[in-house]
Amino acid sequence: MMKAVRKFTALDFAIFKICLCAIGVLLGAYFSAFFLKHICIVWIIAVVCYVILMIRLIRIGCNCKKNK
Repeated sequence: MMKAVRKFTALDFAIFKICLCAIGVLLGAYFSAFFLKHICIVWIIAVVCYVILMIRLIRIGCNCKKNK
């Protein structure tokens, strides 16, 4: 996993941070009326970012195994 993360680009880390922020908002959303109104958008952002990160990790991880 660490070998895959070492090959992340700045964009990958940006997506990771957006994903973490979206998940944090989801957890805190149940305490705020503003985010409860927009909870669907936050869920979509969180899921899309998470899927992108998992795809990227799997691709890089498979490439690391092939390079051995």
